[in-house]
Amino acid sequence: MKSSLLLSLTALCLLLASPFQAQELPPREFLERLRAPLCQDAWGEATGRLIHKRKGQPTLEGTLGVRVTFTPTVMYAQLTLNETNFYGLEITLATADQSAQHLDLPEQETKPSLFDYGVRPSDLSFAFLFWDFVQELPRSSSRWQDCRVLKLASPDGTETVDVWFQAEQGFPMEAKWYRKGEAQPWRTLIMKGAKRFSNGLWFVKEMQLAGDQWKTSVKFDFAEKTEGL
Repeated sequence: MKSSLLLSLTALCLLLASPFQAQELPPREFLERLRAPLCQDAWGEATGRLIHKRKGQPTLEGTLGVRVTFTPTVMYAQLTLNETNFYGLEITLATADQSAQHLDLPEQETKPSLFDYGVRPSDLSFAFLFWDFVQELPRSSSRWQDCRVLKLASPDGTETVDVWFQAEQGFPMEAKWYRKGEAQPWRTLIMKGAKRFSNGLWFVKEMQLAGDQWKTSVKFDFAEKTEGL
């Protein structure tokens, strides 16, 4: 399937139960449904553009390619930045209480790197959704949408992330990352242009990341998805 609408990189794999069930599921089960929706092998890919602005520095622009492969137990993402830097991220689809991830960096990374854009591979693949479940926080809203808010912890214990999930559909609307021991988030993410297709898969047109005196926009312009490989 080809579309000029665009991908939410791992949104390729975000399939949930019915809206009523999504609201009523216990938090761990809610998270499990988000993490492991596919019952068959599949792959998806997307291309897009990055624009990074940091106070006092020139604007950085770049191109991005993403390919995500799914099996019933593993998700593997390959990211290509400016056709020169290649990043690999492998995620074992673990339970809500534990996760396993492995990151491969380019052997000879060419500047600017993905991190110079303020972006991490886990942002583009939504790998942070596979972090360890901590607790459900009080319900809140994001862009006038009622949301369930879950706190997750990185496998290495250095960070937590609060994720706003649209309560009826389960799509992640925004995220805020906190370093260990800090009360204020050090980076945020907002997803825009979400669309749900009849097969239950989600796509998003734009991701907006921000931190201290910087912000990055990731806009996708092509997406393709295949099931049953």
